[in-house]
Amino acid sequence: MSESGEPASYDGSRRTGWAELGSGETVELARPIRRLGARILDSLIEVVLYVVLFIALAGGDVGDGSGIGTLGFTLIGLVVGISYEVPQIAVWGQTIGKRMTGIKVINAVHGGTPGGGKAIGRWAIPGVVGVIPIVGWLLSLLCYVSLTWDRVYQGWHDKVAGTLVIKT
Repeated sequence: MSESGEPASYDGSRRTGWAELGSGETVELARPIRRLGARILDSLIEVVLYVVLFIALAGGDVGDGSGIGTLGFTLIGLVVGISYEVPQIAVWGQTIGKRMTGIKVINAVHGGTPGGGKAIGRWAIPGVVGVIPIVGWLLSLLCYVSLTWDRVYQGWHDKVAGTLVIKT
């Protein structure tokens, strides 16, 4: 563990695919391509949930101009995102997509499940930033892409929450 509290690369200098936790345990990190696969699967599931919730809330008003509006679309997206991701990460460290791709989110200090606070923080960085008009989608994308240049594959959301994503 580095002095700043971030996990240290296994050899301390370059990407090796391994990290040492604060507990001294060494873990194998999930590669970015696996993480991308999990994000795609989870996004597909979230889109289905979004459409179902939207139709349920809009009733018969879909497409006639009297529907829920832009704010409603955004709020539904936030509700679906937080309801889908946060409980699964907090309790199991895995969403359905992460289970399917064999990866798991852990607390970078002790290696256990992240818990509620870290799961909310981890979700909030790309989730809330993503709704900023015009540039939100780009900032959210950068949050995820940032893991590709980090030595222990931490995106901004992982750094803020103090989590790592490992291979299971």
